[in-house]
Amino acid sequence: MNDKGEYHSVEFSVKGLPVAYQFRLWNDNSREMCILVRKDSAILPRLKVGDRLKMEYYPADPHRPKEGKETAITEIARDEQGKYNGHSVVGLEIL
Repeated sequence: MNDKGEYHSVEFSVKGLPVAYQFRLWNDNSREMCILVRKDSAILPRLKVGDRLKMEYYPADPHRPKEGKETAITEIARDEQGKYNGHSVVGLEIL
């Protein structure tokens, strides 16, 4: 799991889009924590490495409340033919 198994998903919005997006959190061997964003998603062109966003993290334990945390985007990697085909892997770091 991500961040020592503490969270299962994250929700955030970006300026210019009318809705919030929710993503499952993933761990990859080379990344601490990441999300997968479809290559045709409206949010993808609005994300940049170095962006800092307020994100709502949903705990793996359903009895705990969600937590707002300042988060940085550490990487955006397109995966055209790998195991995440058709998606970009967006690395996250809780600040």
